[in-house]
Amino acid sequence: MKPIQLTMCAFGPYKGKEVIDFRELQGNRLFVISGSTGAGKTTIFDGISFAVYGNGSGSDRREHKSLRSDFAEDKLDTAVELIFEVNRKTYRVMRQLGHVKEGNKTATGEAYEFMEVQEDGTEVKGVERQRVTDINTRIEEIIGLTYDQFNQIIMLPQGEFRKLLTSSSENKEAILRKIFKTDRYGKMVKKLEDKKLKAEHDARAAKGM
Repeated sequence: MKPIQLTMCAFGPYKGKEVIDFRELQGNRLFVISGSTGAGKTTIFDGISFAVYGNGSGSDRREHKSLRSDFAEDKLDTAVELIFEVNRKTYRVMRQLGHVKEGNKTATGEAYEFMEVQEDGTEVKGVERQRVTDINTRIEEIIGLTYDQFNQIIMLPQGEFRKLLTSSSENKEAILRKIFKTDRYGKMVKKLEDKKLKAEHDARAAKGM
């Protein structure tokens, strides 16, 4: 997945609207996000993770209430929009959290949108129904990783790299198999094992005769 543009509004420490255009990197694939503690570096990763999967990056930032800026004006909704590319196709996903505005008793403003961006800039629906469950399922299909796998190997949140290193061998194998799409080789190995067992069985049967 290649991020193209990230837009955050009333999200984390950002009380207003912040736009990060990754195209300004001019194709440089290695770069550093730096800044003072609390400046909002991790929030950029939270924004990407929230836009893609509906949760912040890291187990300590899954609570949606904690993602809204404490400094945001009441009229502003907390929203994140990400334009990204996968397999030469461009997509735009937007998630907006509802919150209780002054004078209301219940939260309002919750919204979701997932679109596929065409070469001419026009957009078509990325899912038939713009529902969070349909969007989550479709994005996971496109990226090929679950939320946990994405955070283990793509985001690597602060202090959580150790989780990948200390995870079970089966978990590592499942992640790597999904990334490098080696399932077909596993199926091939299984077929060869079945043929071997059948040949051994036939050989024993022939000797018995």
